[in-house]
Amino acid sequence: MLPVTVIILNWNAEQFLGPCLTALLSQDYPQYQVVVVDNGSTDGSVALVRQQFPAVSVIEHGQNSGFAAGNNVALRQLRTSIAVLLNPDVVAADGWLSHLVGPFLTDERIGVVGCKLYYGDGRTIQHAGGILRPPQAIPDHYGVNQPDDGQWDQPRDVDYVTGAVMAVRKTVLDQIGLLDEGYFLYFEEADLCWRAKKAGYRVVYEPGATAVHFESALSKRGSPFYLNHFHAGRWRFLLKHYPGSQLLEETIPAEKVWLVKTDPVERMAAAAAYRRAGQMALTMNDETMDEKATILTELGDLREQAWSLGKEKIYDLLLEKGRVEERPFVSHFPLFGPLIARFRATWNNVAARWYVRGLLEQQNEFNQLIAEQTAAQENRLIALDREQTEAIYQIAELTAQVTQLTRRLRELEEKQG
Repeated sequence: MLPVTVIILNWNAEQFLGPCLTALLSQDYPQYQVVVVDNGSTDGSVALVRQQFPAVSVIEHGQNSGFAAGNNVALRQLRTSIAVLLNPDVVAADGWLSHLVGPFLTDERIGVVGCKLYYGDGRTIQHAGGILRPPQAIPDHYGVNQPDDGQWDQPRDVDYVTGAVMAVRKTVLDQIGLLDEGYFLYFEEADLCWRAKKAGYRVVYEPGATAVHFESALSKRGSPFYLNHFHAGRWRFLLKHYPGSQLLEETIPAEKVWLVKTDPVERMAAAAAYRRAGQMALTMNDETMDEKATILTELGDLREQAWSLGKEKIYDLLLEKGRVEERPFVSHFPLFGPLIARFRATWNNVAARWYVRGLLEQQNEFNQLIAEQTAAQENRLIALDREQTEAIYQIAELTAQVTQLTRRLRELEEKQG
């Protein structure tokens, strides 16, 4: 039997921890311990764990340093054969842990295992293994949004498993390293699974292990917070694991087509990701300086495209949403409703409309000024972005010159030696 440590990374998840830990501590697996790493919560969740679940160890990290850095606090202290990363908004079914650990006993090449996750209704599938769709590394889940009719009841090798529930061998972590702390949120698990597969291990989905994932403790999908971290993580993953030739020939052309189709808020998030990716591109190890310079140029073009497509539509959206208009009076009372509404409208015309209309005009003028100032600020950001891009190019050119000088000095030393 392989001893297991279950690690729960907590950040203000007090409302979820009770059901999560209750289900976890009732598992029938004979040898496991539970650790909660707190990422600087302010909601009383640490006190809840200590008071109601004294068998659970608590590590107070003291700050919200992200998914990877928070989990790594516990992973650095790992002494068991298996580590299980578990979100606090996951409620495990009976027998979940035994099923999750089971594949490790059948094949030493299995390095990472994930489980079947349901949405809050307990029947609709959220995750039956992960897919990374090339050439943009767009993540997806097998079975997502499907009612569970047994169609995903066979174990299978997958690209990755979600970090909401992920079991990993300690020997894998010893060989490939811990979670990459360059990610703050999203793509850390895909990165670890990718490295594990590259090292020769299998990443497996185990359908016998089931749990419900309420997916409410962290961030809302589609929000600016989500999109910023999602695309930053996606491009970190791309630059780490895709060769430069594939980025230039496949990924970037596909990204340009995708930008045209997506909405303005996501374009702005992508633009920020392209800037960070440009800085990271300088550290790519396997590409020539010419290839790096080309990638930098293409990332700059992507930023320009994202800004030009997004800024006017955001300005129009601000004007549209900022327009305040009078609303007609309505009443839902049966029979006398229309009469009541007409009375209210008549009284408003006599008593208040002359005053309210002036306020509405003032508000609309103010809202338009805000939209114009926002557009002006975006233009300043675009100019600053271009200056930063130019600085990155200059750094790349200087780096290339230093590399050439270093190579030339070595050649001279070899001749003299």
